[in-house]
Formats: sequence, C-alpha cells, structure tokens
Amino acid sequence: MTLTHEPRPIVYLGPSLPRDEAQSLLDADYRPPVKRGDLPHSFDGTIVMIDGEFGQSLSVSPNEVLRLLDQGTRIIGASSMGALRAAELYPYGMQGCGWIFDAYMSGRLIADDEVAVTYSPLDLAALTVPLVNVRVWLERLESTGRIDGPTGRMLLARARRIFYADRTEEHLLAEWERAIGTEKLRQVLLASGGQITDIKAEDARHALAVAQQLTTIERREMRNGVR
Repeated sequence: MTLTHEPRPIVYLGPSLPRDEAQSLLDADYRPPVKRGDLPHSFDGTIVMIDGEFGQSLSVSPNEVLRLLDQGTRIIGASSMGALRAAELYPYGMQGCGWIFDAYMSGRLIADDEVAVTYSPLDLAALTVPLVNVRVWLERLESTGRIDGPTGRMLLARARRIFYADRTEEHLLAEWERAIGTEKLRQVLLASGGQITDIKAEDARHALAVAQQLTTIERREMRNGVR
C-alpha cells in the first residue's frame, strides 16, 4: 500500500517573526504576508496564517479562507492577520492560538490597527511598534508591580494616539518622555530590561509549534496506517 504524504505546511509570515527563526521551528513553505488572492484554491495540508497585508493591498477575505476550510484544509491563525481571521472564522473551523487571538475572541481587542505595523519590503522587518505589544508590555509591568496603574494607562493612551504607521520606537519614546519625564521613563524601561514585550512574536512561535506538533502526529498516523 502506498501512503500519501502530506505536503509541507504553507506559512504566511512577515514582520511578526524573523524567517530564519521560524524555519528553525517548523519546516515549511514560507511565503510573504498574505493578501487577497494569495491562498491556494485547494491544499491538502496545513496553512499557518500569521501576517497579512492591510492597507497596501486588499486583505485576504473570509470567503477565501472558508473555501479552503470547506475542503478540509487545516488553517491556523495567530499574531496578526491570522489572529483577526481566526477570531472571525473560528466557528467555521479555523483554528486560532495565542494571546492576541484570545483577546479578539473575548472582545478585549476590537480594532484591527492594534496589530498593524509598517515593514521593510526588503527583509519584511517591522519598522514600527504595534499597539498590542505596548499593551501587553504595560500590563505585565503593572501585574508585577513595576509600574502603577495610572502610569500604565497614560503610556498606553499616548501610544494609541500615534498613527500606527508613525509609531516608531523613537517616536514612541519621545512621546512618553514628554508625558512622564526622562527619569521616570528610564525607570520604566529599566524595569523591563529596556525591551517592549513582543507578543506578536510570542504568538507566532506558538502557532508554529502547534503546526509542528500536528504535523508530527499526522505523519506518525500515516506510518501506522491510521489514515
């Protein structure tokens, strides 16, 4: 009996995680951020949707995802466009994972621009800081007592009022310095090692780990003749 091997997963990835790190987590066919018309018409395997285009091109539509789900394609979404589509299409079989997906599912996050960034067309690296990263960073600092609630809320409000395409780290730090002063900002940054939490990267790693686990299970089942 000849076993049919499932194709390598397709992963749509951009600024949420460096490709070389992603490749070390999952052997897959890595493609740029997904846009309208990019999804295959049929695919007998797993698709991991992480990043997608928002403004520069038409976003991937729910109908494109539904067509594949109806064919039995497994689609995992997380981190950015993937989390948005998974929160919309979870009732129809799209699988979501990670903090951002959970936040959209629960209604804690509503706006698409929470995850929006601009990125380099050369290496797909993020050029701006997504609001969701700022939000989670401040929540974690507050939950461990390293900043107080009013300071966290003020910093988030100042970050929110910067348009996503202008929210560079330099612009963000300058805005915060005007809000709370140089010394207090230095203390806040020291409390977290000088780094803003990258929840989009954390969720992208989670999605790739889920895909790796599922792929391993399915290959084992094929070898054992379960499928």
